[in-house]
Amino acid sequence: MKHRLNILLLILTFISCNNTSEKKAEEILKDKPKQIVLISKYAPESYKHYIKQDSIGQQSNEESGPYSPIKSPTFAYYDSQNNISIWKPKVNEIDTLTIPYYREYLEISTRNIYTSIPNTYLIKNGDTLVIEYENKIPNVKITNRTVNDIELNYNNYRLKKLFDNKYPSHHKIFLGFLLSKEKSMEETTIDFYQEAIKDGQREIKLLDSLQKEKSISNDNYTYRKEILTALMEKHKNHKTIKEWKERNKSFLNKENIETIYSLDLSKTDSLMNYAYFRDYLNNISRYNLSFIQENNTNSGAFYIDSRIRFDSILNDKRFNQTAKNFLLPSTYHEIGQNFRVKDKEKYFKKLIINTTNPEKITEIKEKYNLDFSKTNKLILTNLKNDTLTFSDVLRNNKGKWLYIDFWASWCKPCRETMPKSVKLKKELEKENIEFIYLSLNDKKENWKKAIEVDGILSNQNYFIENGNVSQVIEDLGVKTIPHYLIYSPSGELVNGFANRPGQGAREQLKKLITEK
Repeated sequence: MKHRLNILLLILTFISCNNTSEKKAEEILKDKPKQIVLISKYAPESYKHYIKQDSIGQQSNEESGPYSPIKSPTFAYYDSQNNISIWKPKVNEIDTLTIPYYREYLEISTRNIYTSIPNTYLIKNGDTLVIEYENKIPNVKITNRTVNDIELNYNNYRLKKLFDNKYPSHHKIFLGFLLSKEKSMEETTIDFYQEAIKDGQREIKLLDSLQKEKSISNDNYTYRKEILTALMEKHKNHKTIKEWKERNKSFLNKENIETIYSLDLSKTDSLMNYAYFRDYLNNISRYNLSFIQENNTNSGAFYIDSRIRFDSILNDKRFNQTAKNFLLPSTYHEIGQNFRVKDKEKYFKKLIINTTNPEKITEIKEKYNLDFSKTNKLILTNLKNDTLTFSDVLRNNKGKWLYIDFWASWCKPCRETMPKSVKLKKELEKENIEFIYLSLNDKKENWKKAIEVDGILSNQNYFIENGNVSQVIEDLGVKTIPHYLIYSPSGELVNGFANRPGQGAREQLKKLITEK
């Protein structure tokens, strides 16, 4: 008995020493961060990939049909301040980023338009990572230690090994209907979901064999299986798949995959470093909310009720503070884009109370200029940086017809309409009419450049400073852009949803001017 007790004490001492040693190592790492160096070599420019090509990196001279706009690559990582940081390397140059880091591993992720999951790389603290581009797809190597290429570039390996560098079934769930003219969107979604189940099982076997052969480390083996877990969970939450499964419950008995995949939310603090887990949290926190469909004269939108989502996240006991710090700010972004000023103010107060990341609060406040003390005004600045209000603009132009264009430099339909707007002004130059352009939710640098490029510099141009919190915007019914208003010489709003230039605006204005 005494002998057993000594052994037990020895084991407890060993565990205690190990725990103490690990804690000391963590403390040292926190006090003295190491650094990770990323070197990007000649990142490709943005281009179009035509979906019918159905091959990774394949290019064609024929440019027709649906396509995916491939932007120049960006790399995301979860930094030591628990924020998602984005790095966009310089195009066609050698560019370097140094990241001070505290934890043992850093995940670097970049979007892969050909698949339903990003390319991800699990990097050890202290590593130097060189990124090159093969067929415009990132391929990386570590210079300071030896790492098996299969482990490091697993995403590229799986695409070649399992899918012959074609679109994988996981991705065809979302776009397969564009490749098949014979079947409906629902049919192709279900077909490729059933194929994805089999491919998921094939990938598990592949990972098992790679681990057995020691082609990947145990850490990477676990990491890759969990990415697959999150992907399969994402499929099961697809609306079409969910509805189909409800109608075909007998099929579930044959789906061994259902019992294999699950994610452990009790490990949120450690898993939050990984893109697949953050994506999983986003998916399950949408609570199957139905889309709200909004139709305006000039455009429309689809979105969920993020107010319900915000409150549901707050009350969801599965989510700890780390999860809420990640989910609540992004949910507030959705509230800010789609709901009224009173909701923005109400939920911003909730965000402050329920988020323990002050940097994120400051970022949101500055990004959207959240000053709720001036909601009754629409504050503008002109090209000389003079400040005035929308009421001032109406008063200064009283006695003239006003055709007011709400636009932004990032808005493609807004910019495409500008030549027609310039033409319309010339056609109506003998009329008593003023063309006024108001830039909404834009960046000043981009706004100023776009004014010159689009040839509207000679008109009245104003930058909206408080579009996100102005009650005036709501009262005018400006929910999406482009949006057009017509005011009479008396200052009366005679059309709050006027036609676009080139789409009936000329006739509309002529008729109003004649009648008045």
